[in-house]
Amino acid sequence: MTSKTKAISQTVSYSPENNEESDAAETAPLLGNLNHECQAEDKETIQRRGRRLFLKRCFVLASGFFLIIVAFTILQLGVLHQYVYYFYYKKYLPNITYTSQDTQKSYCNSSANATSEAEENLQNKVQVLASQFMVYTSLALYIPPIFGSFFLSTLSDTYGRKPFILIPIAGFIIRSTLFVIGIYFELDLAWFILFLLLEGSTGGLYSQITVLFSYVADITEKGDQRILLLVIIEVIAGLGGLLGSLSSGYLIREFGFLLPTFISTMCIFAALLLLGIFLPESLPSECKSRSNRLNFCSKFKGVWEFYTSNKNGKGTQWRYVCSLLIFLCVQFGVLGRVSVETLYELNKPFCWNSVLLGWFMGLRIISSYVIGLVLIRVLQCCVSVEFIALIGATSHMVAFILEAFAEESYELFLVPIVSFGSAMVAPIMRGIMSRMTPPDKQGTLFAGMGMIDSFITIVGTTVSSAVYSATVTYFRGFVFLMFAGISCVAVILIIVLWVAGMVGGASAMRYQEEEIIVTPQEIDKD
Repeated sequence: MTSKTKAISQTVSYSPENNEESDAAETAPLLGNLNHECQAEDKETIQRRGRRLFLKRCFVLASGFFLIIVAFTILQLGVLHQYVYYFYYKKYLPNITYTSQDTQKSYCNSSANATSEAEENLQNKVQVLASQFMVYTSLALYIPPIFGSFFLSTLSDTYGRKPFILIPIAGFIIRSTLFVIGIYFELDLAWFILFLLLEGSTGGLYSQITVLFSYVADITEKGDQRILLLVIIEVIAGLGGLLGSLSSGYLIREFGFLLPTFISTMCIFAALLLLGIFLPESLPSECKSRSNRLNFCSKFKGVWEFYTSNKNGKGTQWRYVCSLLIFLCVQFGVLGRVSVETLYELNKPFCWNSVLLGWFMGLRIISSYVIGLVLIRVLQCCVSVEFIALIGATSHMVAFILEAFAEESYELFLVPIVSFGSAMVAPIMRGIMSRMTPPDKQGTLFAGMGMIDSFITIVGTTVSSAVYSATVTYFRGFVFLMFAGISCVAVILIIVLWVAGMVGGASAMRYQEEEIIVTPQEIDKD
């Protein structure tokens, strides 16, 4: 009796000894079919579990990110910007109070003859001082994450994503709690710089977003699924920003600055609990054990290899560089306008209040981050991603021109409608670069993107505040013309990328198709 027959006869216990071979032969097909059905059932069960785990990860990640963006919008874009303006206004114009029109409070009067020349000069001084202070806040909040995001993302490639998503959240909680104390006791603005510096030292929002994108890369495949999830994350961020901007406007008007700051603290604390308890780790254990030592110099060098060599595939270097330049030009306007747009709207001739500011931000978010990003998915079915990015960059540029020459409030409210596509460009550029990047270098790619985000925020905020301070007295909208000019460069580069893709016979999203094999020797070098 063969070993195979013995194994089968032992499995089928009811077979008589004298008929072992014949019964085994009769039973073998049955067992084969049974094993095949079990394997199919097991495979289906594994797939169902995989889908459930994927949906759980997406839901928890999106919910936590939503709470973080709500908190950030209320605290950074609502409370901080308006509190700085309020602080200087109270200091230099103590005898001038709110004007009230239909219970809508504002710090200035849009009537040309409502204030004396001396008061108008003081109002301009408040604008300049507030603009300059916003530069200091950006330096404190975004300089540390330039390198912090790189280190956190690099460490996440070895130790997992989850811890380095939670660390920046803890820093945010510290900052928001200290803001509550500072606003309650009306501390000097210099203390708020220190509070922001503490958050920045833990990585800040951009470090968290960097690791979050690496998390998304871990749980998705290259191509449309990853692009779609990145777009969904952007839409979630838009919805969180919408809720935060609208609620902050009414809360500040009715209750001052303290209550919205406390609500922001509670939101970020809820996000910490949600992600800390329910978010599974995404990085496989075999990836964590690839390197027993960390060589940050080698990792830092790897960030720039995308843009200085064709190591990731033939012809990828110029595509990385072109995509990065497009990303920089668009993000310069998106991130740089934040520090001056609120001051622009609080000043004459608009004299907006917190509620109008909230509605403006809300309309911008609905237009750019909800409608615009949903269009990506719709347009992907019929046009290339480069053409979608071209639409977005063009709308971005035209909106800045309209904002520069706006004289009435209704013209200013048209700006976010015209800029419906401004949020399309960044996720498309990230998707193009991610598609050309091998799986084991996704963290390095997004670490570099996080550094660039922090850097461009500092540069955009500093330059826009300096230009606004220098030109507010004679052409207050000049800074937006500067943004329009830089956006025009992005439009030209997208056309180059698009044409090159058509000449090459493929979209830039399809260039890197072959699997990249990493040898153990290459892993050791990294």
